[in-house]
Amino acid sequence: MHRCFVSSNQRPQYIAGVYALGTFDGVHIGHSALIEEAVRIAGERGTACGVYTFDVHPMQVVCPERAPATLMTIHDRLGLMESCGVDVAIVRAFDVGLARMAPEFFVTDVLRDSLDAECVVVGFDYSFGHGGAGTPARLEPLARNAGIEARVLPPVEIRGELASSTGIRAALACGDVGRAARLLGRRHFVRGVVARGRGVGRGIGIPTANVSVPAGIALPMPGVYACVARSGQSPESPAVCNIGVRPTFDDQARGVTLEVHIMDASPDLYGTSLTVEFAARLRDELKFADPAQLAEQIKEDMAAARILLSF
Repeated sequence: MHRCFVSSNQRPQYIAGVYALGTFDGVHIGHSALIEEAVRIAGERGTACGVYTFDVHPMQVVCPERAPATLMTIHDRLGLMESCGVDVAIVRAFDVGLARMAPEFFVTDVLRDSLDAECVVVGFDYSFGHGGAGTPARLEPLARNAGIEARVLPPVEIRGELASSTGIRAALACGDVGRAARLLGRRHFVRGVVARGRGVGRGIGIPTANVSVPAGIALPMPGVYACVARSGQSPESPAVCNIGVRPTFDDQARGVTLEVHIMDASPDLYGTSLTVEFAARLRDELKFADPAQLAEQIKEDMAAARILLSF
């Protein structure tokens, strides 16, 4: 997949005939359905399929104080889009100028003149242009006048719930990683570099990897979770992780951290990139009378995680 990062409306180095449009935070089952429909249409027409998306969530520019945590980095988004069969990804740097662009100019200046789109595919709740004034109902005539076909996909639901990035964030906020996984079509994951900690876990015989998650990425609510961890090309390993402030060690000053104990892997992971998939919530974060009690509880957590993960 060609990846084009652009900062204005200039013509990208690579273009496509059919584009899926959206922020696609999380690339959940609704997003996947939309992108796969664009891939299908492009295949029928014998042209390339592209995605037009933004480098950040638009709210980070329009109203930073109300911007939600994002479900993944742009690079993870692009990786999942590529797995859907996309040929070209156009990543536009979202800025004030784009936020203030009138809907009709977005269609003519961006979709027609910059992207040379023949057809665009959007979701039922897609918005574009200044103040989100552009809607699917408005897009269709504007696109038609510009010589572009616009197709609008209906909502995607699972178990009666709408697949949406907002719904996934809500599930994570209450620790319901199973619900988040249903809406995503896979487990929610984070990826970060393993940093050196204080060595407390190693001191009680349960070494942990302290994962530095990129700022602004959504984590499940504090607690202990059964996870699957993977470093580089290594096989997946069962793991338990703690999201929280480590109250047993009065370490609240560090803020919320993600610590992962990987059961079947080398404890020496410093400096490597670790992917952590959240499978199930095991319990709340607790304060224990001493580290020995904590170690015993973690062993119980590990046993429960192995059963849940079938490792």
